[in-house]
Amino acid sequence: MSGTEHPSSRELENGRVALWRLDQFLRLGFGDEEAFQLAGSDVDLGLVRSLVAASCPRQLALRIVL
Repeated sequence: MSGTEHPSSRELENGRVALWRLDQFLRLGFGDEEAFQLAGSDVDLGLVRSLVAASCPRQLALRIVL
């Protein structure tokens, strides 16, 4: 994208979703790098929430979903 182009509404929405997912993984207790990796993937956030709620250690949850 050049300096004169503006992001499309789809690009803006995708960015908002990515930031929201990052925030959700951080709130679940993942570190910055892990949360960033999870947020940028197609990992099911609901599945990760379920694993964490079932007392699955975060490192194990990370291994399961990635």
